[in-house]
Amino acid sequence: MTRPRARRPKGPKPTSTPKPAKPSKPAVPAESPTPKGPGLAAQALAGPGSVVGSVLLRDALDQLDERTRATVVKGLAGVLPQVVQPGKVGRDRSLRPDDLAALIPAAAVSAAGLNPASTPSPPPAVLWSDGGNQLLVRVAGVQARLGTGFIELSIPVSCDQTGDAQVSVTVLTGSPELPTGGVSTTEDHPRGPAVIVENWHDALIAYAWQTILIATSAVAGAVGTDTNGAPLITQGLTVTADGLSVRPMAQHLFAQTNQLP
Repeated sequence: MTRPRARRPKGPKPTSTPKPAKPSKPAVPAESPTPKGPGLAAQALAGPGSVVGSVLLRDALDQLDERTRATVVKGLAGVLPQVVQPGKVGRDRSLRPDDLAALIPAAAVSAAGLNPASTPSPPPAVLWSDGGNQLLVRVAGVQARLGTGFIELSIPVSCDQTGDAQVSVTVLTGSPELPTGGVSTTEDHPRGPAVIVENWHDALIAYAWQTILIATSAVAGAVGTDTNGAPLITQGLTVTADGLSVRPMAQHLFAQTNQLP
């Protein structure tokens, strides 16, 4: 079997390049009035998902005696799912480097367009094609390294000219001393063999960013939901060598309903 070759593409980047999907918007009945004015956050109603989650949590806690329940609620106050009003932020959630080491490979599978539920472990390599140009991306080997204010993703790839190689994409984020909110940036080219990074830089950067986006969105979503039952989104990201911290927030009401107040 002929090994994939990497040559300068003459057309658009591969259609298999992962791109962030547009978030779906909940449908709004035409008869449902949208709260307007300064008090709109306080007027927002809890969606079915939030209601059911609250009921299940209440029922679970009701199985405990009063003293034990108070101890559990107090001890888990920082990790229990919460419902956040539109436009407000939730509790920061942090991951240690070893936690991220488990999360990034899972996110890399989704970013590659594979379904984690039906993908074997370890996941197979993915072949990117652009006309006659091909690059083999070894999804199972994607790893992340943390430093103060940055995340560096290492992506193992292979082509005929280089054989097995590593490509690194560094994304600059905020740090506790210099927070940047949700703003991140990266170099215009990854680091790695020239024949690969010159021909596939856009696709590799998009893949790395999508992997980080999926991972941090999962962290934000685990904190809780907005009042409509949708998972919280990432409002800010701070990184040090000791870990990654995500600040979740609920979407503004107009983003949830697709209607301006």
